[in-house]
Amino acid sequence: MQPATQERIEAALDALELQYFRSSEDGLTRTAFPSIMCFFEVKDIGFKITSQWLGTAKMNADKSNLRLSINELNRSLPLVRAHPIQREDGALVALFEAPFFSSDGFSDEQLQSMLQFYFSIMHYAVEALDENFAHLKDKHPYKQEKEQ
Repeated sequence: MQPATQERIEAALDALELQYFRSSEDGLTRTAFPSIMCFFEVKDIGFKITSQWLGTAKMNADKSNLRLSINELNRSLPLVRAHPIQREDGALVALFEAPFFSSDGFSDEQLQSMLQFYFSIMHYAVEALDENFAHLKDKHPYKQEKEQ
């Protein structure tokens, strides 16, 4: 058993045949699926995966409905917590967090199994949001909108 590191998480992603990259800005490993970006943050006693659904609620009705959907997801998702986060521009996005703790570290098999488990939960959550909020999905979520 060894502590989680960005390198070990990347090796687990390789074993799962998933593409990823490590940001030169913050050193965090990232992977993406349609509609979601996942970030891996290593801590002293494990690691945390934070994912952002690539939809943005800007209208009040959409914000309210997204909050309700996030509450519903929190009642059914094991391990993962969903959060409605308001951006500086007032728009609402959905973030998901899952901590994986161990004072003894993880085996390679455990890391792979944990990632598979997390990704399967996230696919369920993303499908629910995509189905209910297809009109909110951003084509270019990290691109700044031009001022009108």
